Amino acid sequence: TLRAFAPRQIPCCIRCGPGNRGSCFGPNICCGEEMGCYLGTPETVRCPEENFLPSPCEAGGKLCGADGRCAAPGICCNEESCTSDAACGNENGERGRMSPERNLTGLDGSTGDLLLRLMHLANKQQQQGKPQFY
Repeated sequence: TLRAFAPRQIPCCIRCGPGNRGSCFGPNICCGEEMGCYLGTPETVRCPEENFLPSPCEAGGKLCGADGRCAAPGICCNEESCTSDAACGNENGERGRMSPERNLTGLDGSTGDLLLRLMHLANKQQQQGKPQFY
């Protein structure tokens, strides 16, 4: 029948963060294009609820990194962590409503390298149970 050929609808993930402007990427990760990513903070408190949804959800934009999706400009996240990824630029090619200091894609090489090191350090701390914000 026609239903067999219809594209499978993947539900959106639970909304989270300030003003529910983000989406859950994992049990402790909440990201949004305008707000960046929160890891292990109060903004992620609703994210573990996704474990009880009847079917998996899909957050973010295009595929990036290892099993990740673009979560915010310059940030790629999977269910466990986030990394800096230049492939995750603003989808429409513009800076949009992001201010230049919040848009990670506009950073030069040395600044981007420093940010990447800070993100890796923060991921290590997050894995040790300390809440983080990006």
